[in-house]
Amino acid sequence: MSLTQHPAVELVTARTALVVQDRPLVPLTSWIADAAAASARSERGLQVLTPAGSRVTLPLRTLLNNAKARWVVEEPDGSGHYDGFSGAPLVWDAAAGYTLPAPGAATGGPSRTFLDAPSAPGGQLLVDLRLVHPATEDLVIGGAIETLAATFTGAAPAGWGVGEPALSPWNPAEMTDLCRRRAPQATLLTIAGPGDGTRSFIGTQRVARVTSGVKETITAAVGYRDDEEPPIGELADLAREFADRGGLLTMTVQRLTGRPDLTYSPHWFGTPNPVGMAVGSRGVSEIGLGAALAAPAEGRALGPESAPSVWYPLGDGTDPDAWSRLGALMAHLRPEGPRAA
Repeated sequence: MSLTQHPAVELVTARTALVVQDRPLVPLTSWIADAAAASARSERGLQVLTPAGSRVTLPLRTLLNNAKARWVVEEPDGSGHYDGFSGAPLVWDAAAGYTLPAPGAATGGPSRTFLDAPSAPGGQLLVDLRLVHPATEDLVIGGAIETLAATFTGAAPAGWGVGEPALSPWNPAEMTDLCRRRAPQATLLTIAGPGDGTRSFIGTQRVARVTSGVKETITAAVGYRDDEEPPIGELADLAREFADRGGLLTMTVQRLTGRPDLTYSPHWFGTPNPVGMAVGSRGVSEIGLGAALAAPAEGRALGPESAPSVWYPLGDGTDPDAWSRLGALMAHLRPEGPRAA
């Protein structure tokens, strides 16, 4: 099926495919996930257009929050469009789809609709976790996100799938089999649960075959009401558990104001604030343990003494100065600048 004939795609330009979703809640359906994959194969980006009253789920938010994708939001009065993550006004380009105005163009700043945010009834923890495993026959993926769910909710995930809703009952062996069949292509999974309703938890898991083994890239979110405090003090123990297992590359945790049901509206709720970051044994080995522990943020060595990882606490997620601490830490760990993963 060509991209122009895809049932989820409204319009195809030279550089992007446009999906239109006029519904209150827009998940990462299997059709949108397939459209994203088809767009990538044709070297195009993906844009999803919604009304200003729509919300997106974490899996779709994760998919759209990258350089070749965009969440396009139509103003309530139909007068224009803006970026759902930044509020920046957008204009239509015949080749690029919805894009930022030309430099110097008068825009009036971010969308007023974006800035006029309703009150958020709670908060969220966002965990980004990267691991790599030896590519052995007995490897089973899914244990890491199962640990995240158990840590924050007390239960394993309820289901998994390649889109939303994730209706397949939780089964790491079946997830692994699917990833093996799709290799060497990467597989993006959505994780839902747990099903007992104790706390909202959702995640995405990208599994890819790389030269060093099998890489898992996980983004997970946990929701909290206003009267609840996230378990910040347990994060070091969580990092230690991944360090003890081996394969930890990085783990970063952020806290943000938002809906406890883990959906996202196209409004400004402030920036996430860093809570902490773990660097796995490979990164620590490159810089040296002494240098890693001498970073501007006080680090704690974790894991085996022969291959230590380091956890850097950065705050409780309510202090904007944590970004400065994170910047100083990254400058210390990577003085030459960012490296490719």
